Amino acid sequence: MKRLLLISAIFMAAATGVFAKGGLTIGQRLGDQDTIVIRMANGAKMTLLLQNKEQLKAFQHYSLDSLMRKLNLYVQQVDSLEQTKTDMNSKEMTVTFNASDSSGNDAQEEITITVQDSGKQSGQKTKERHEIRINKTFKIDVEVEEDGDDTNVHVNVPDRAERDSTRAAYREEHYKSTRFNFDVDLGLNNFVNSDLNNMVDLKPLGSRYVGLNLHLNSQIGGRKSPFYLVSGLEFSFNNYMFDDNVIVEDIENYTYFHTSPDIDYDKSKLTHSAINVPLMPMLKFKRENGKDGFQIGAGGFVGYGLGSHAKLKYDQDGKTQKDKIRDNYNLSDFQYGLEGVIGYGDVDLFVKYNMNDLFKDNRGPQTQVISFGLRLLN
Repeated sequence: MKRLLLISAIFMAAATGVFAKGGLTIGQRLGDQDTIVIRMANGAKMTLLLQNKEQLKAFQHYSLDSLMRKLNLYVQQVDSLEQTKTDMNSKEMTVTFNASDSSGNDAQEEITITVQDSGKQSGQKTKERHEIRINKTFKIDVEVEEDGDDTNVHVNVPDRAERDSTRAAYREEHYKSTRFNFDVDLGLNNFVNSDLNNMVDLKPLGSRYVGLNLHLNSQIGGRKSPFYLVSGLEFSFNNYMFDDNVIVEDIENYTYFHTSPDIDYDKSKLTHSAINVPLMPMLKFKRENGKDGFQIGAGGFVGYGLGSHAKLKYDQDGKTQKDKIRDNYNLSDFQYGLEGVIGYGDVDLFVKYNMNDLFKDNRGPQTQVISFGLRLLN
C-alpha cells in the first residue's frame, strides 16, 4: 500500500504539469462533486478530497499515456526508497526524480517528494504527508490517511496567484539582465511630407507593413529597475498599393508615377525590404501580480535596403496576368528614422517614421514613410 500511495502522489504531481488534447475534463464528468473515490481490484479504495471547483479545474487536460510512462520510470526508485526506509527504520524520507525519455534525453522535469510518517501503531490511523515539487516552481501538499482498507487523500493545489508568485520568485532567482525576444509588427504604411499627395492615393488595407524583430532587451539598474535598452535586428517589409490605376516605372534613372489609360489594373504596388538596427530606451512597469503592465519607449534606427519590386495584376484576353518587375526604382539604400512603442499588458502599439526620403535625391518624387500598427508576441 505504501508503494501505491507514493506512486499515486507522484502521479498527481506529474499530472499537474502535463497537458493533453481533447476529451472530457474531470469537472465535466463530475459536475459539482468534490470527492473522487477510486476502488482498487483488491477491495481497497482511495478517496480524493478537493476543497472547491477551482481545484477540480486544476486537473484538466492531462495525458494519461504520458503519466504512465513517467510512472514506469519511477517504480524502481520507489521500491528502492521504501526498502532503504525500512532498513533504517526512518520516520521521514525524501527522493528526487529526474524524468527522462526512453532515449535517455533529459526531460527537464524534477519532482521532489518528502514523506513523513506518524501514528503507525496497531489499531490507529496511519498518516503521511507528501510535499511534491516540480521544477522548483510548483508545489503540491498531499496528506494521506489510512484507516484499515480506507485511504483518504487530501490535496492542496496552489491557486493561480500562488503559482504566479512562485514562478516570479523562480525567475528572480535565475535573473538575467539581458534577454532576447522575438516579436512581429503588423501595420499600415502612408506617405508624409510628399510630392505625391496630388498624384497618388494609397489603398490603406493593401499598403501593409510587416516587421520581424529579434530584440535584445537589457535591463539597466538592477532586477527591479523599469529602465531597459532595446537593440537587435529588425527585418522590415513595406508594401505601397496604389489606387486609381496608378503604376510606377523607372524611366532613365528616374521613378515616375502615372495612370495607365490602356489597362485596368486590379492591383498595382511597390514593395521593398530592409534590415534595421534599433536603439530604443524603454520603461517597463510590472503589475502587482508580476505580469507586464504599462510600457513606453522611443528611439531611433538605421538600416539598409535589401531589395524591391513592383507587382501588377490585370485581365488580358480573358486571362488574369500577374507581372513581377524587379528593379531598385531608385529607392534610397540607407534609411534612418524614429520609432516608438506604447502598450499595456499584452497589447502594444508601434509607430515608425522614416526621416530619409524614400527615393534618392533627384531620382524620384520627394516623400517619406510612416508605419504604425500592433506589436505581437512581445
